[in-house]
Amino acid sequence: MISTKEKLTGLFYEFKELELETGIERAIASNIKEFLNKRHILAITGVRRSGKTTIMHQLMDYLIKSNIPKENIIYFNFDNKKLYPLNGDELDIFLDTYMEEFSVSKKHKLYLFLDEIQNIPNWERWIKGIYDTKTNIKFIISGSSATLLSSELSTLLTGRNLKFEVFPFSFFEYLKYKKLAYQSLNELKFSSKKIPLKKLFKEYIEYGGFPEVFDYKKKKYLLQSYYEDIILKDVVKRFEIESSKTIEDLASVLMANISNLISYNKLKDTLDSSVNTVKNYMKYLETAYLFFEMNIFSYSMKKQIVNQRKVYCIDTGLRNVVSFRFSEDIGRIVENIVFIELKRRDKEIYYWKDKNEVDFIVKEGLKPKQLIQVCWDVSDKKTKQREIDGLLEAMKKFKLRKGLIITEDYEKEEKVDNKTIKYIPLWKWLLE
Repeated sequence: MISTKEKLTGLFYEFKELELETGIERAIASNIKEFLNKRHILAITGVRRSGKTTIMHQLMDYLIKSNIPKENIIYFNFDNKKLYPLNGDELDIFLDTYMEEFSVSKKHKLYLFLDEIQNIPNWERWIKGIYDTKTNIKFIISGSSATLLSSELSTLLTGRNLKFEVFPFSFFEYLKYKKLAYQSLNELKFSSKKIPLKKLFKEYIEYGGFPEVFDYKKKKYLLQSYYEDIILKDVVKRFEIESSKTIEDLASVLMANISNLISYNKLKDTLDSSVNTVKNYMKYLETAYLFFEMNIFSYSMKKQIVNQRKVYCIDTGLRNVVSFRFSEDIGRIVENIVFIELKRRDKEIYYWKDKNEVDFIVKEGLKPKQLIQVCWDVSDKKTKQREIDGLLEAMKKFKLRKGLIITEDYEKEEKVDNKTIKYIPLWKWLLE
């Protein structure tokens, strides 16, 4: 029987021989680089297959080019089946085993890139022990769960960890991947590049931003496999759910209702389940980064809790392959894209409803700072007026002078009741 030490040694050498897959540099990788020399534990989280491992490779490549010896960089993927069974207690020999095999420079920090670390029981206390006793070790960890640093480790290391959430590619990153270069938005608007851009934009709306999907011929099959893995591995298995039927049904209902208002009571009736079960399962799906809920904006916490929520999916490609009515649902699909982009930009967002409704309120500090409507087709006068009425009502209430309407391709600026309403195409807003 192979010992834990032998398993670790073999994988150390296996990972050392891996060729770094750096791809195009992600925007979030640039943000993380600023903290590589700091003491904080860096936690990279996000939905599976969104590019967390590639970002780790980009950071490792950056360190190597910054003259950090390769022996001082450890990459280890804890999703490797060769490791099991392995528990947190056996991690105690992890560093000793590495030090015996490789000559580590004492002039530099030892960088530990630990991928999918949440697969190992009690990993939090192991990291805590090393963090407290060895100041020359830097941890960069990743996982496909929003709980990666939200419970025990967060309590143990309050103020000592930084969390970076990875989303599937933004439209800007997608264009970089597709090598559509441009100097400015005006160049895209007035040149022949707008034609291939619009084609790529349509593909992005339909198939989403998961990197491996871009050049895959059978995109729907790959997206379907991603969806099943998220449900079965990141939810059912992780939270030890005995029967997957209810949570699979809940996910299907949510996919069919992205950008819509939902209530736990209605979901309970639809699924023939209990409110508590629905709430718990919603939490599990959010933990796996498959769905997000958005509350109504109110200065009353009670009103936020009792009102219906809006639900959005991490990626329109996933949504379309599970609940595909592309032409009929285009308005709700593009609203989902706007939501995810606002999350990617780290905005605090709500919807608002009184006599009229506003799709997104962006809050900064204690007050709303931006109002956004999503209206794919503004050619219908009634639809356009409804969006304007919502903005005007909210602008008056929150004493704002400007409102934004995101459209398919309509661009203009209007003055209405001494207020400014700006119309901008979605593709252009995504590239701002």
